[in-house]
Amino acid sequence: MTWTTRELAIFETTSRVGSIFSLLGAGFIIVTFCVSRAFHKPINRLAFFASFGNILTNVATLISRDGIRAYHDNPQAPICKMQSMFIQWFMPADALFCAAMALNVYLTVFRKYSSHRLQQLEIPYIIICYGVPFIPSMVFLFIHKQENGVTKPLYGPATLWCWVSDEWKIFRIATFYGPVWIVLVFTFSIYILAGNVIFKLRGSLRFFARGELSSVSTGTGNYGSGGGTVTSLPPAASVNQGVTRAQNSNAQGDQSNIPNTSATVPILRDPGPVAGVGMLQPQGYPSYSCTVESPGMNIPPISNAVITARQKSAVEANTAAWAYCRCAMLFFLALVITWLPSSINRVYNIIQPGRTSFSLNFASALVLPCQGFWNGLIYIITTFPACKQFFYQIQNRFRSWTEQCTSRRFGWGLRCQEDPTKSDRVRNNRESIG
Repeated sequence: MTWTTRELAIFETTSRVGSIFSLLGAGFIIVTFCVSRAFHKPINRLAFFASFGNILTNVATLISRDGIRAYHDNPQAPICKMQSMFIQWFMPADALFCAAMALNVYLTVFRKYSSHRLQQLEIPYIIICYGVPFIPSMVFLFIHKQENGVTKPLYGPATLWCWVSDEWKIFRIATFYGPVWIVLVFTFSIYILAGNVIFKLRGSLRFFARGELSSVSTGTGNYGSGGGTVTSLPPAASVNQGVTRAQNSNAQGDQSNIPNTSATVPILRDPGPVAGVGMLQPQGYPSYSCTVESPGMNIPPISNAVITARQKSAVEANTAAWAYCRCAMLFFLALVITWLPSSINRVYNIIQPGRTSFSLNFASALVLPCQGFWNGLIYIITTFPACKQFFYQIQNRFRSWTEQCTSRRFGWGLRCQEDPTKSDRVRNNRESIG
């Protein structure tokens, strides 16, 4: 099927409009991340690094069909090769950065990685995400074939822009769409595992946040030389079964004049460093609070603030991990929206050779250049309070600058009005002296 001039013009306009929106989104990420530390969250850092690849991708998609026109004039046209290389290189890098976000979710939930440890992985992430797709994009520059005495490179016309030409369709699946969808499946699998753990623990952490540690049963028993009461509490993730024994330091002496004292000691196990949700233990462990009565024992009661602080730390850690996971899943959803139409279009071209679909190509031209736009939109949604503060600061600075400019103009006006009076006063003084 031969495309009409109108259809090609629609593809060209659509890809360029999408590229402009993408540049705005990627540019917003870079500017806000550089000027404000409020945006320096772990997931925002990866979005920041991915934005440079989005911009270079949009450099290629803005060229659009101009690269194909240059190819028709000269199959070795540099602009066509550059456009093809940028698309092959930087477009899949966005999927790899999304996989890095998913890997951070896994490390946070299951390996209890802290933010500092995640930042130490950023350099390897950048090398892998930009280095792996660079290899085929560079190799393809040197692949060509002879046809009727004409050298035809692997990079050539691909309807929307210069990329892997139709004669090499198999490379589109083998080195582009296939690896991308493998990465997407890997990313989705991590989100299923992490989401399952987080959702199971959210109920327990809501229980902690409400502080509903009410007793349900009471029993009595003997501990050492004194009596004691054991009160059972509801199971909790960070509470471990155990018994606190009180020993009388004066046990060998006369205890007849020593009054009986009692203390309530909740038995807790230190949950360890809070780095994510992974430090919480599964439910099902009974917990106890022992009230120990013994002659001569003066055990100070442990404040509920200790329990509350640990509960608060666990809730905050889970909330941070859940927010990170939710944000990363939004990036994954945007990635699926970006890649699904174009993947269907390329599979359709292989299954139905010689046939084309205007709707599939239009959808590809619409969504493929918009990676930076989707990333920027999710970036704004997930950091909305910081964005509001950022725009508020800009508004205040603009207002201050306007007021300064106005006051300066007003001040110059006063000087201009005072100048005639000053000159008259000087002239009168000279006349009086004379």
